[in-house]
Amino acid sequence: MRVLKFGGTSLANPERFSQAAKLIEQAHLEEQAAGVLSAPAKITNHLVALSEKAALNQSTDTHFNEAIEIFYNIINGLHAENNQFDLNGTKALIDAEFAQIKGLLEEIRQAGKVEDAVKATIDCRGEKLSIAMMKAWFEARGYSVHIVDPVKQLLAKGGYLESSVEIEESTKLVDAANIAKDKVVLMAGFTAGNEKGELVLLGRNGSDYSAACLAACLGASVCEIWTDVDGVYTCDPRLVPDARLLPTLSYREAMELSYFGAKVIHPRTIGPLLPQNIPCVIKNTGNPSAPGSIIDGNVKSESLQVKGITNLDNLAMFNVSGPGMQGMVGMASRVFSAMSGAGISVIFNYSVFV
Repeated sequence: MRVLKFGGTSLANPERFSQAAKLIEQAHLEEQAAGVLSAPAKITNHLVALSEKAALNQSTDTHFNEAIEIFYNIINGLHAENNQFDLNGTKALIDAEFAQIKGLLEEIRQAGKVEDAVKATIDCRGEKLSIAMMKAWFEARGYSVHIVDPVKQLLAKGGYLESSVEIEESTKLVDAANIAKDKVVLMAGFTAGNEKGELVLLGRNGSDYSAACLAACLGASVCEIWTDVDGVYTCDPRLVPDARLLPTLSYREAMELSYFGAKVIHPRTIGPLLPQNIPCVIKNTGNPSAPGSIIDGNVKSESLQVKGITNLDNLAMFNVSGPGMQGMVGMASRVFSAMSGAGISVIFNYSVFV
């Protein structure tokens, strides 16, 4: 089993969506494949804005209309490519999802705030509709599709907006589905379910993590992250023109680079893969013949003194000190609890005085 994850830019329009579908199809013909999909580019931003504006009793029309138009554009293009694509059925699914969103937005307006559970329900609709469109694409070509429901089969613990998947328990749930070998497997990224059966999110840009979790549950031979760059670079190629592609990285190197700002993979992607030594390959949807970057546990350390350079934006550094703090118990706990409550990630800056 190969797991292939496609991000928003790889699904942004009919041409890119079709290219992603063909890559899943090609993989399936070689070895059973599972596709994990993000929402098309810009969709999640629109959905996040919808609940925020509704809570402030502001107009949501622009974001609502632009989001639904992105989906209409994709399905119209897919139908133009293959008239067996179920245009009317897929459009009805899109309309039904957005009708539900409209109802939730009205509830948010009445309450004057958005609860995390409701926000999670709205924010993940893009991934759900990506799966509906991809399912229709494969069925139009005569394939049988198995949908993995992440809310029922990926058990997670944590809050509604950022949870972590319990791999051992989730593996049992995925195994119980008895997925037939001839089926194309599809799963929406970004979502999972808690012990109550409620929908939870895996954090913003969490579809990479979703793919890694599914790969671990399936015992996949590889987890492929398909994006809009050829792989992991020594630094950001958008900022440094002579950045070099890194053909191989160890798990530890990939975790360090992603944690400290490399945006090619989500920082939590490697964790589920490491225990089974499942390789993670970063590939370019627009340049599929390129070798990409391979991340696994068998990479030998190179002689490079510096493997890569990353940066983190939007950081604030502050120092909490003073004579009155000496011996004060619980200060660190209070500071970090306040940050956690505000959803702020903390990076420690250690200094050594000699």
